[in-house]
Amino acid sequence: MNMTSLSHTHQRRTARMLNLTGILVGTYIAPAFNAKDAQEGEQKPQKPKVQILGDVALKNGETKKDLITVSVPDLAPYEGKDGAEVTIPVGAFSPQKGSIAFFGI
Repeated sequence: MNMTSLSHTHQRRTARMLNLTGILVGTYIAPAFNAKDAQEGEQKPQKPKVQILGDVALKNGETKKDLITVSVPDLAPYEGKDGAEVTIPVGAFSPQKGSIAFFGI
């Protein structure tokens, strides 16, 4: 993915937003599910998701193609854009060493 970092200053605090840019491969709604940490009978809600294909920089300077699935608040901005370049504002976290997970904001 082509990731760019933008910064925005607001009242002496700096907020940073990442943008994930790539080719939109597809969209779907992930079904509701019972999470391991949920209370009995509690379901996690269904989530709209997009899949984008982009270039990821490697340590040796080369790039590889990677498919990333990202939860987004709404699929409407991505309707009819399959095969087109899209940019998704995202947050990121590392669930384990060496991996990064993204979520739409």
